[in-house]
Amino acid sequence: MELTAIYVEALLFAIIGGLAAAAVRLPPLVGFLAAGFALSFLGIHEIDGLHVIADLGVTVLLFTIGLRLDPKTLMRARVVGTTVGHASINTLLVAAALATLGFLPLAVFAGTGWSSFLLIGLATSFSSTVFVMAQLEETGRMRSMVGSISIGVLVLQDIVAVAFLVVSSHSLPAVWAPILILIPFLRPLITRLPDRVRRPELVVLGGVAIAGVAFTIFDYAGIRGDFGALIAGMVFSGHPIAERMFDALMSVKELLLVGFFIQIGLGGVPTLEGFLIAAFLLLLIPLKAGALILLLHSMRLSNRTTALTALTLSNYSEFGLIIASVAVSAGLLPETWVPIMGVAVAGSFVVSTFINVRSDALTNRIVDWLPTVPEERLLPGERPVHVDGINAMVIGMGRVGIGVYRRLSDEYDLEVTGIEFDHDRVEDLRHRGLRVISGDGTDPDLWRRMRSEEQGPRLIVLAMPQHEANLTVLKLMQRSNLPLTVAAVAHERHTTFELIEVGADAVTYLYEGAGRELADHAWAAFIQDHPEMEKTHKPPVHRPGA
Repeated sequence: MELTAIYVEALLFAIIGGLAAAAVRLPPLVGFLAAGFALSFLGIHEIDGLHVIADLGVTVLLFTIGLRLDPKTLMRARVVGTTVGHASINTLLVAAALATLGFLPLAVFAGTGWSSFLLIGLATSFSSTVFVMAQLEETGRMRSMVGSISIGVLVLQDIVAVAFLVVSSHSLPAVWAPILILIPFLRPLITRLPDRVRRPELVVLGGVAIAGVAFTIFDYAGIRGDFGALIAGMVFSGHPIAERMFDALMSVKELLLVGFFIQIGLGGVPTLEGFLIAAFLLLLIPLKAGALILLLHSMRLSNRTTALTALTLSNYSEFGLIIASVAVSAGLLPETWVPIMGVAVAGSFVVSTFINVRSDALTNRIVDWLPTVPEERLLPGERPVHVDGINAMVIGMGRVGIGVYRRLSDEYDLEVTGIEFDHDRVEDLRHRGLRVISGDGTDPDLWRRMRSEEQGPRLIVLAMPQHEANLTVLKLMQRSNLPLTVAAVAHERHTTFELIEVGADAVTYLYEGAGRELADHAWAAFIQDHPEMEKTHKPPVHRPGA
């Protein structure tokens, strides 16, 4: 009964904290952290079973990251260079700053030295996977260049963290652990498996089960289990179920991560000296951002992408807190540094939230400050997109999008271009003679890169399979205040009305449209056998949006 009361108390604190954070335009996770600190202040330092929920939340999070991660992204120079370069620079800068501060007669520096300072510098070089993912989802940049680089850096940082934890544990992985290297090679086989699981509850159950099994296997091998969940997600990322599984697991992940943030807060509140050191670490965040800006600017990225990516990654990580905890257990750090890192991590989330609120102003300042990169030196995905002479644009070049493209081009004689985020599909469509822009239609920066000296496209067709993605683009079009005509496809009948309410000029329910197409073909075949019927029966004219 007492345990139930503690869970109810923690739940109430989490709800109150989340609502309070949302009321002041902070992410709810900041409120969950505050709830953990409040419970710790009241004398509750541990809740039985909460660590299981927290670990499961991080495991599902890393699995969902893997589901949308292209393994080739990790090998790109801009990702590897940024990760390694920033880890080195940040570690040295923070260590030097703490060594300078260490001359002060503060008890918190007792038993520390350069090895301790370098360790803290490494811990603060990581960015929060949980927080950055939440920011990318909120801003719609998950599949943009900013999202691609940020996620790649986060994954490589996780690999570095796992390597450190393995080395610091003073125990070697199991003798059979090298076999796990072969798991990524199963990806081509997994992508060929049949796609027959459609029920949402089964998709959720299957996703949690796969993540849990991967966690267990890697954990038994003496490697961090949540890293195994990330690898499992990458293996399944090429399968058609990956997108549905990602969407289905989002709410589950958010619920489980509440336990993770409360768990951080339960780590305790530092002393006054500890708060001062945590505040000092927060003052070093601009150094972290500056190092990221200098590195990213050298990677042939636009100034805007450089600024947005650096601001997105300018926070401290839960993995840094884990590293501090393991270092304390191994006798590498005094135990007073765990609550200090907890407050620093929580504080960095608050700082990043305020940065996100003012991101446009900060981004513009950084863009103006940086030297302009010549257009010919920019990466292909960063160069301005010229849309002169384009009449219509189809966003989402799947089967529906290709059909719309060809109909508008062949039968209505419009100059059409498509937008598609899948690079392999883009190349295939270009080889087939279609004009396609490589990019994600939900990315606000893609629309900012479009250039037109004359009249640009005035007809936009939303043909993406995800309803939320179509809504996101529709809202972007509404904010542009351009005289656009926007049509959309609805994959479920009830979403038709939502698209119209948000501002679509015409919406077609996919299966109703397929029925009309079939009826047209049936009629054409029928009048070939019975030409006399063509004079007395004419097919109706379909109204847009009907």
